[in-house]
Amino acid sequence: MAKQKRTDTALRTKTCKQMTVMVRDYLTDNLDAKIKLDFEQHLSICPDCVSFLNTYRKTIALTKTVDSNDIPDAVRMNILTFLRKRMRRIGAFVIYVIGHFSA
Repeated sequence: MAKQKRTDTALRTKTCKQMTVMVRDYLTDNLDAKIKLDFEQHLSICPDCVSFLNTYRKTIALTKTVDSNDIPDAVRMNILTFLRKRMRRIGAFVIYVIGHFSA
């Protein structure tokens, strides 16, 4: 029974990861009907994903109300630094994958 429980947990975790990728498409109604149904079924059993979805919605609503001129310079620099680091990591990963599979 313990093995079954680990499998269920692994599947749920994978499913949650898949759900986070689809949140934007779900909110903009850009999901295929079957995928949307699967997404909503997952939401019906996963409070963590419901919380993530609600936070995502609130973030969108809040960012629409912020004027970019109102953002302090220090905050702007922190955001840009974070995004640049993230892009470098993604770029390094893409180069690794291309190099690994093209050899």
